[in-house]
Amino acid sequence: MTSRTSPFYVYTLPETLLSSLEPISFESAGSTSTPGTTDYLEQPTPTNLTPASDPLPDSSESTRGSGPQCNTCNYSATSTDEQREHYKSDYHKFNVKRKVLGLPAVGLAMFETMLDELEESISGSDSSDSESDPPSDSTTDKVSNLLAKTTLDTIQEHGDDGAMPVRSPFHIFQSSLLPPDDVLAIYSTLFPVPENSTPQDVIRSRQLPPNVQTQDASTPVSAIFMLGGGHFAGAIISHALKPRNKADPVEFVEHKTFHRYTTRRKQGGAQSASDNAHGKAHSAGSNLRRYNEAALEKEVRELLEQWKSYIDRAEHIFVRANGRQNRKILVGYDGAVIGSRDKRVKGIPFSTRRATGSEVKRVWLELTRPKIMKKDGFAPPKSIPKPKETVSSAPSKEPEPAKELSPGELHTSQIVAFVKKSRTNPLTTYLESNRLSPDFRFEPVEQYHHTPTALHLAASLSLARMVGFLVVTLGANPTLRNDEGRTAWELSGDRATRDAFRLARADLGEQKWSWTESGVNSALTKADIVARDAREKETAVRERAEAVKRLERSRVTASQNAATIGGRKLASSVVTSVGQEQQLLSGLTPEARMRIERERRARAVEARLRAQRQRE
Repeated sequence: MTSRTSPFYVYTLPETLLSSLEPISFESAGSTSTPGTTDYLEQPTPTNLTPASDPLPDSSESTRGSGPQCNTCNYSATSTDEQREHYKSDYHKFNVKRKVLGLPAVGLAMFETMLDELEESISGSDSSDSESDPPSDSTTDKVSNLLAKTTLDTIQEHGDDGAMPVRSPFHIFQSSLLPPDDVLAIYSTLFPVPENSTPQDVIRSRQLPPNVQTQDASTPVSAIFMLGGGHFAGAIISHALKPRNKADPVEFVEHKTFHRYTTRRKQGGAQSASDNAHGKAHSAGSNLRRYNEAALEKEVRELLEQWKSYIDRAEHIFVRANGRQNRKILVGYDGAVIGSRDKRVKGIPFSTRRATGSEVKRVWLELTRPKIMKKDGFAPPKSIPKPKETVSSAPSKEPEPAKELSPGELHTSQIVAFVKKSRTNPLTTYLESNRLSPDFRFEPVEQYHHTPTALHLAASLSLARMVGFLVVTLGANPTLRNDEGRTAWELSGDRATRDAFRLARADLGEQKWSWTESGVNSALTKADIVARDAREKETAVRERAEAVKRLERSRVTASQNAATIGGRKLASSVVTSVGQEQQLLSGLTPEARMRIERERRARAVEARLRAQRQRE
């Protein structure tokens, strides 16, 4: 639904417009309306507030900006991080669950009010709402309890059909000065209607006299306080606008903004909430955030004490505090300037951004500008949908029965699992209990054509221990070939697996199997493996030593050339020595090059120490 801002201010409406206003209501068939009140259907906050001409600034600014949008809550974020935090919030989860039940979304101010009422109904008194009570750490329980309460209230009040006329945040008027399809909407939170009265009478009584002074003590004022994420913004605002100042008409009697680092970036949530949920952390950042939370609370409350005279005479006190802890900093603490039962305390009936001075000013302008909306935007009330039985015209398909495995396939699945996990004892027990050969052929054959036996499978997976166990202990035949004509030896993926075959050949002897047919190399004992590894280690050490010597010789040659040759030949000799050094190291692995470099540095240190001793 589109809307636009009218070129008026709610406290200085023209007499012609006031006289033409007629309150209207949009009622469901089963609902009744009492005189002086308006029962409206759910009306979303205006999303397009661009007037043809508006004397007030920022009139084109919408409650939904150009940032990431949440269509469920009618919320606009200023950044992607803020959008993520919104999706994690109780407010968004609550509106998502209402949407599933067919209920309209609620504004953030209404959600906070409902949450406070739920907490008060659970506690039963203000005394239990103290700083010593730990906040609930179950977001799901909080949202579910609130949703269950609102749904139950809806059913009890409106019957099983669930029809629920939801109060709009506006007083809606029609006027002869407007087109027939347009209505004028004014936020009802500014003009609460008492019994035996009408909205237009209340609005008329709140009109300011002409030539009123903005700083006059008799001029009505309102207070706005916003707190969240360590950001605070507060102001005492005069109801009278600045004369002849269309660029900045809002008159701040008092205003203050400050910020404390209380929330870890990209994590969200206050440090105190994290301590209550996960225990007290002892990092430097957490200690700093705890200190800043205490300092922020102290500064805010000291400011409220300084503004007590203005707060006491304020007509409205608008509070936007994210979370219960932030709200208790402003309202309802021991000796609070603003009591928890103060009827002047209200939420802001639309989405807001970060708490700043400009945002406070925008909130006040948005509250005090009448909106011109289309009458057809007020739709019939929604009702809680009842579950419907889906009747499908197509015949229902019965689930196909699971394919039964053959005994061979069952044995295959068990043996494969034992081999892959190298579970030797369970494999032995399974083969013996089922009287199976260690050369059992896997089924289905087309699936296991590459690894038809347990030995082939273990060799292809480079399971050296399992290969030795199968050949030596269980007696698996290493000469068997797969459908590709390859033995298990030929499927071996690493040296350790091939060594396992050669060790088995040494243990079983040459007469056990036709080792030549299996392709296994000559027999190898454990002593032979140890001796081979030692020889390879010595060779590697010798090669490293020779490489270091060659490197040292190249450096000595380069230094001699640098001492005897001047001019451009010096650079060419250095380049040549560097090239020779790179050529010497190019054939080595990175680990070998690192070891050579460490040895070179160690020798350089020893040389410096020897030179120092000689000088002494």
